[in-house]
Amino acid sequence: MIVESDGYVELIQYLTEHLEMFEHPSDGAERASFTVREQLEDSLSDKIMRVSQQHDVSQELRFDIVREADAILYDLEEVLASVLNQQPTPSQQTFIEEFTGLVKNLLDARISEAGG
Repeated sequence: MIVESDGYVELIQYLTEHLEMFEHPSDGAERASFTVREQLEDSLSDKIMRVSQQHDVSQELRFDIVREADAILYDLEEVLASVLNQQPTPSQQTFIEEFTGLVKNLLDARISEAGG
């Protein structure tokens, strides 16, 4: 669906370009009460549910979307492995929300192209 698309490759490149934000967070920045992993899971789940609600998709396509989300989460966990159990700073939280929003946009576009 999207994991093997050029848009997704560009999105992963965008993530790697911003890794410094996760590797060297601002000293003294306040931290969330949850982990980077928890925010990734929650935010991606929220975006996937929105995709399913906003499009009239078949059960089969819904399963495809969930498989895509699993693959995306796996990729994110691979790239961010060293910081998954840390509490994110506000700027990291914002970036995660933005990133998962871009994932949703890719899914929306793909579903629209497919006529779903």
